[in-house]
Amino acid sequence: MMIPSIIKNNGFAAFLLLLVLIIGVLSYQNAKDYSELKAVFELDKEELEQELTTIIKDYKQASFKKSEYSLRLKDELEKVVQLRDSVKNLKEADYRFIRYYRKRTKILIEENHKLFKKINYLSNINDELLSKNDSVNQALIFKEYQNTKLSNINNQLNKERQVLKEKVAIAEVIEISAIKAEALKKRKNGKYTSTTKSGKVNAFKIEFDLLENKVASPGPKEVHIQITDNNNNAVSPVKKTCSHNNKKIQCSDVLIADYNNSQISMVSFVNINDKINAGVYHINTFVNGINVGNNSLALK
Repeated sequence: MMIPSIIKNNGFAAFLLLLVLIIGVLSYQNAKDYSELKAVFELDKEELEQELTTIIKDYKQASFKKSEYSLRLKDELEKVVQLRDSVKNLKEADYRFIRYYRKRTKILIEENHKLFKKINYLSNINDELLSKNDSVNQALIFKEYQNTKLSNINNQLNKERQVLKEKVAIAEVIEISAIKAEALKKRKNGKYTSTTKSGKVNAFKIEFDLLENKVASPGPKEVHIQITDNNNNAVSPVKKTCSHNNKKIQCSDVLIADYNNSQISMVSFVNINDKINAGVYHINTFVNGINVGNNSLALK
């Protein structure tokens, strides 16, 4: 009876030993598989992190270079950073999510490619517009420079024209010879003789010549004679006023000379109807409103 019991016990022990060996082999195999799976997981995780880090660098460079699109790029960058952080936090137990995150990464890479392509397209258009704008600005600057230059030339020409006009105006002035002035008294026979006594003066005789001037325009010329007393009042003023320096003045006589650029003699006879006082009388002569000669005459 002892032998069968021993055999039975030995068989059970062998079974247990075999079971332990099987479990050991299976455990070893599972550990090996787990180790291999962990290595694959870590490799996939690292690849995903690198891909996402590369995308992040691309976005940051694009944000720096293309600041006008920074808002859109910033939003996309935040999405990628969040996805990379999620991948970093994955554990071995989350290996099933690797596929999901790889798919998300692939989609982001495609979106990233489309977005950068669009940004580059818009950036090229913007560069072209900036180039055209620079060309237009340069053209405007050149045009403004030309306008300024032409304006300066025009101003210079106007100044020269004005100077020439003034010179011509001066050249056109008809000068006169020395004025000969004489106070006259009327005799009983009607003839006039010279006098220096103010109480006997019946007229003033003014003589001078309009001198030759080839520049002046020929034709009728108004010649005004003004005789003034010590109080600067016109003696025997005529009704018609004279113009001098854009002002109206009273004159004693108005003559019309038919001037043909040659010397011509002028004589003015101013009648005195009222008694005049002793003093110095001034004779002023105007041709076309320009004072061209003066003289004076003293009476007792």
